[in-house]
Amino acid sequence: MSEVFHGFELLLLARFQTNPELWYEWREKILSKVGEKGLLADEWEDLGEMPQNLWFLSVTLHRRQRYLIQLMKEEVERECQRRLPKCGETLLSRYMVSHGFTELYLDSMYKYGDDNNLPRELFQCPNVRLLSLKYNSLDYLPSDIGRMQRLEYLALTNNKLQVRSIPHTLVFCRSLRTLLLDNNLLDALPGFLLQMPSIHTVHRHGNHNYFKSTFMWYHTDVYYRIIPVMCHPSASIPFKDQTLQFWAAKAIIGSKKDFFSDVCVAPVLKDYIADIYQLFNVCHNCNKATLGNSFGYKVITFKNPYLGNTCVPFQHWACSIDCAKALEIPARIEQIAAAQELDRQYEEYVHECQRKFNATNRNRSVLSCRNSPSGRKSSRVSGMQTEMTNFMLENNGSEPAEATSRGCECVIS
Repeated sequence: MSEVFHGFELLLLARFQTNPELWYEWREKILSKVGEKGLLADEWEDLGEMPQNLWFLSVTLHRRQRYLIQLMKEEVERECQRRLPKCGETLLSRYMVSHGFTELYLDSMYKYGDDNNLPRELFQCPNVRLLSLKYNSLDYLPSDIGRMQRLEYLALTNNKLQVRSIPHTLVFCRSLRTLLLDNNLLDALPGFLLQMPSIHTVHRHGNHNYFKSTFMWYHTDVYYRIIPVMCHPSASIPFKDQTLQFWAAKAIIGSKKDFFSDVCVAPVLKDYIADIYQLFNVCHNCNKATLGNSFGYKVITFKNPYLGNTCVPFQHWACSIDCAKALEIPARIEQIAAAQELDRQYEEYVHECQRKFNATNRNRSVLSCRNSPSGRKSSRVSGMQTEMTNFMLENNGSEPAEATSRGCECVIS
């Protein structure tokens, strides 16, 4: 049975984590009203006036009262036993792990201008199979998404995502089958999606730059699809001031290794890598990661077909011109071969349709001649003509030319 986690629960626990005094206040109020059955029954209305900015607490008391009270009791027991939290453990993480949620419906939680940074605890649930983040004005997807090894369905519809804001760690989600990217700011699909054979469905429509700025490259030469670019000067980091941990993280990011599932990588280092992942561009050809302000190349390729669609554009990142060519040239050769194959299949389809059409017309013509009134009349006239000819031959020994002519005229008509 699926365990569902809702957006109002996330907003409530995130508020309690950032404001411990509020958590202790409401925990005391609620537990003081709990009855013998462990529920508030109708007494929750006696808790006092609830501020409007705590609307998610009211919703939780209506819909998830048992879960919230269970968490409060467990926290009181933990404090009485003086058990310290583990490294990285929070109120939200304990709540999510205790219930083993498998589906996270977190749509429409944030408005434009809100702090919409998604907490790391969301991505540390090992059993999550569905994650919906629609209508949240997200301008980037955290690299922690790669922790969700069992994720099958990811909905990112109606956000502000660009190609670069979708991290390469998404390839670590090896069970992912459905990806919804409708109505974002994409001008192509991320190139690393081609390395994810588990994906069966990708929705990409509604991206306002999608056709306008990308399909102009479809008929261009190879080198025009390789675009030199300098991006994100704000990501500048002085190399001389970086620690050994930074260089180790950079090497791991460039290797494209699934460091989240690697037991040889310390948990602290995993969190650090996830924190700085957005600072780097990962080359889609070689094992190299460069800082976001470094010179590189954007490469446009087309896949035809891709998941039942024709002419789907992909955008890759390359650290050098050689890597860019290594990505674009084979893709162009594959594109041309696929286009020729589609042309061949289309010609075969047209010829088959023509053959069936001609055969149908011939059959209709034969049936029309046999069944039409004119056809039956022609048969009767031909019979009369034969009888008349035989009669004249018996009497005169010659055929009547005029009758023959009229008979032929009737047959033709």
